[in-house]
Amino acid sequence: MARTKIVESTWDYLLEKDDHGNLIFEVVCGTVAIYTISFRLNEEEVKGWETEGERFLRHLSYQVRDYPDKFMKRE
Repeated sequence: MARTKIVESTWDYLLEKDDHGNLIFEVVCGTVAIYTISFRLNEEEVKGWETEGERFLRHLSYQVRDYPDKFMKRE
């Protein structure tokens, strides 16, 4: 499935749109080992992105790094 990059903050996050119109958010995590957590934005998060833009994404990326288990379970 092809994805189109919407916005990227190097070593922080990447927001892409897939062929079905879903917004996929990928966050760089880790201290000793670097890994990423990727998941589809839910309706509330899409609204946050649409109203606040990159400010919302920065805040969401902090949440993902602080509580990775909560987001790893999402698609």
